[in-house]
Amino acid sequence: MATARRVALVRSAQSICAADRLPSNPGRASRVHALVDAFGLSKGIAVIEPELMTDAALAAFHSEEYIACLFGQGADMSDCSDSDGGSPESTNDARSRHEMFGLVDDCAPFEGLEEYVRFAAGGTVVAARALADDKAQVAIHWEGGRHHCQRSEAAGFCYVNDVVLGILELQTRFERVLYVDLDLHHGDGVQDAFAYSRRVMTVSVHLHERGFYPNSGGSYDEGRGRGAGHSINVPLRRGVRDDTFVRVCVAVGDCAVQAFAPTAVVVQCGCDGLAGDPHRAFGLTADAYCAVVEHVLGWGRPVLLLGGGGYNRADCARCWARLTAVACGRSISDAADVPEHRFLADYAPGFDMATAPAAIGDENTDELIGTTIRAIQRIIHSSPRAEPR
Repeated sequence: MATARRVALVRSAQSICAADRLPSNPGRASRVHALVDAFGLSKGIAVIEPELMTDAALAAFHSEEYIACLFGQGADMSDCSDSDGGSPESTNDARSRHEMFGLVDDCAPFEGLEEYVRFAAGGTVVAARALADDKAQVAIHWEGGRHHCQRSEAAGFCYVNDVVLGILELQTRFERVLYVDLDLHHGDGVQDAFAYSRRVMTVSVHLHERGFYPNSGGSYDEGRGRGAGHSINVPLRRGVRDDTFVRVCVAVGDCAVQAFAPTAVVVQCGCDGLAGDPHRAFGLTADAYCAVVEHVLGWGRPVLLLGGGGYNRADCARCWARLTAVACGRSISDAADVPEHRFLADYAPGFDMATAPAAIGDENTDELIGTTIRAIQRIIHSSPRAEPR
């Protein structure tokens, strides 16, 4: 393992509680941090409390209209009435307004939404600031990584794009930021935010097939205008295994580092690609994520590690606890016993750190992967460098 690094973990009891209320991931944050603590990983690293992000700070990316709608209505549609008692017309107007900003269906408002959003965004910005101020070499915020939200529209369980806000904070010091997205789903919100930028290169490794959310991220998406060649997409098919996933991430990542020369790196570690995730789309184990993050840390740049998708709470906690260990220069094997702690029962029947094995076939052939890597490398090497400030 690597030598000891200065690591910061961003969390607080209040922010963990707020994240636990997210309807798509109920109780996940508590399990992640309880397992991190059970392994003693929070000892010897800096634990930093997140800030509640203000409207003005959120407006660095999000529109004022979106922020007003996000926080201006109550916890559910029944609260979308006006002071005259709530006529059908006013309720319909509020519903239409919510639809306009994507605050329906998978992104419907919920009780505690405002606190959740402010902590999710504030935590990522605080983590980015720790890197910018050289207080850490690696900063971790597992409640971040909400990569689908657009400037004025919630999407894909994401009510805020903390990733974009974190990258903007990094840019106060770092010339070029490389964003690597390991989530099962395409990181469309982050790519769109920086599509015209030469100072941010986005690399998203994800499942790409007809009808799979968010229906974007084909190899044809390469950026726009002066940002051409800076939006890199690695579309994979179902069932990808650890070796292939690591091979792709290393080959494309190394090429991006060589051509783009980033001065800071952000990794979105969404683990809905784990074989045991309810999506059942990829065939990965936590070993793949550990290998990729270990390789990224070997680039020697400041690194911001964020969460993201992951809907099997026990496997997600296993994966992110192991990634926390990797950041700290430690290793937790999949054969390790889960330590005694309040959520131990969630790890039955094996009570070890092994995530579920693959249960579907791998549609990614060696020929397909080789062709994909070579095509992406050509795109990266042909992209113009960012101009110095």
